[in-house]
Amino acid sequence: MNIPERMKHFNVPSVSYTRFYGLNVFVNEQFGVLEKGADRAADDNAIFHACSISKMITALCVLKLAQDGHLDLYKDVNEYLTEWKIADNEFVAEKKVTLANLLAHQAGFCDYDGSFSPYKKGDAVPKTIDILRGVTPYNPEEVRAKYVPETDCEYSDAGYCVISQVLQDVFGEDVPKIAKRLIFEPLGLQRTFFWEIGKEPPEGINLEDCAAGHDNDGEVVDEIRAQYPNIEGAGLWATPHEMAKIAVDLLKSYHGNGGIVLNQEMAKLMLTPYGCVNDIGLGVFLDKDKNGEPYFFSQGWGIGMQCKLRVYYDKQQGVVVMTNSEPGMEQDVALVGEIIESVFE
Repeated sequence: MNIPERMKHFNVPSVSYTRFYGLNVFVNEQFGVLEKGADRAADDNAIFHACSISKMITALCVLKLAQDGHLDLYKDVNEYLTEWKIADNEFVAEKKVTLANLLAHQAGFCDYDGSFSPYKKGDAVPKTIDILRGVTPYNPEEVRAKYVPETDCEYSDAGYCVISQVLQDVFGEDVPKIAKRLIFEPLGLQRTFFWEIGKEPPEGINLEDCAAGHDNDGEVVDEIRAQYPNIEGAGLWATPHEMAKIAVDLLKSYHGNGGIVLNQEMAKLMLTPYGCVNDIGLGVFLDKDKNGEPYFFSQGWGIGMQCKLRVYYDKQQGVVVMTNSEPGMEQDVALVGEIIESVFE
């Protein structure tokens, strides 16, 4: 595959990807520049916005806390929530909202049209509890169940906001702190973090190493590096190599081969179909390729960025592709998908 040629076709200024084989062989490649008109070329240190891959990391945090006995995945989350609770109605009367069905997007929530747009500079920084109450422009109605949990699957950022509020109420910590303590530091990750609104990148991270976002014409977006009000669902920044290390650790746990974050039982639970559908686990999506080989994946698509992670269970290999472009089309038919297919064809 001629990646520079395909980058021109899709107007993508920069691509960085990591392939891994057998849980210990990593191959990294980068192309292009992190911002059109600037001299900063992509390299191993380049950091990209992972967008909704954030949810996979939030899920790992929840599963680790459950594994250690601090949370129950199947308990009514209203028993954890203190400042705000899910309102009673005919849907939750039949089945309660739990951390498990929240992680699997089956908790009964349907996001309001146009909600969870990028943060606008000058706005008050929204608190999770205000998003849940529906008093911010980022989610203008209170979060409530609209169908019986585990009878349908509706992708929901609001559901992950509920998870975030549970963590804050139970532990007094937000997702960025919990993820750093439970995942990033134990795995030795130096360039993976949740970027909080209104703050500079963490110590040791240079702003010029963080890719600027671009539209489908290859022009820098107005937001440059967009941030979202729901940090637990869309606030992650990382290099492909470090995202691959997280995936490899999960695979090691799944195969009972010494993973650090989860034990084998919890890793298998995460990567097993949950609830009323067969293509979603706890915080990840599940699929098979054209040859019937099973894999899990997570993907992100936001203002100026697109990325995807695909990992094969049995072959114990995978790829993470990250770009600083919003191509106006889904990952599988954009450059991200072309690279993934070329790796595994």
